[in-house]
Amino acid sequence: MNLLSLTYAEFERLLKGFTIVTIVVAGLILAVRLALDTPLATAAWQAITSALTVTGFAFGFFARQTWNYPLLAKWLGRPIVHGLWRGTLNTSYKRSDGQTVPPIEIAFVIRQTYLSLSIESFTSNQEGESKVEALIQNMRTDATRICYIFELRRQYNGENKLTTGSGELKLLDAGNRLKGHYWTNSPTQGDLELTLVTRDCEGVNCYEVAERKWIEFASQARVTA
Repeated sequence: MNLLSLTYAEFERLLKGFTIVTIVVAGLILAVRLALDTPLATAAWQAITSALTVTGFAFGFFARQTWNYPLLAKWLGRPIVHGLWRGTLNTSYKRSDGQTVPPIEIAFVIRQTYLSLSIESFTSNQEGESKVEALIQNMRTDATRICYIFELRRQYNGENKLTTGSGELKLLDAGNRLKGHYWTNSPTQGDLELTLVTRDCEGVNCYEVAERKWIEFASQARVTA
């Protein structure tokens, strides 16, 4: 079960939005009932109960939908980060011989609804997933950051290692780029930069599938160019 990742301000906007929708629906139903010569008290009661039922079902549907509607995102003030992201990770980790590790190709799959957020990361030899997430907006600077706590599982060359850590990514370039830092209990730290590949991340559950999506995207971009 996903944890809710709303700020108080976002929750307030959600309540305000559904209150407006409920009032509009109730008004329409009331107008129809009065046009049918229904007594005012009866028409008002029917309008209120019907509107609450309709908006209740609408909320249940809305809460499960992928957050990928720009106009709705702008109206409710919750940025879209859903999608497949790809980029590089630079780490402070050093091999046993003391050599630094070159930049690592990495893919992030971010799944987002209005109420929740989840993150998976994939490299060629390591997978990770978020346990706690938050999408934080600073209204004074208009900055948006994804903050998360994660677990990494390394199953490579006989290893079976679990690492925990935290990360912070800033949304840049009109919502098409993520850049930030991470820290682990290894202890290691580093930075990563990701570019949006596609909003369609359905079925992306490993590094190989993410790479296929990236190749398709790059091929389409070359054809368009």
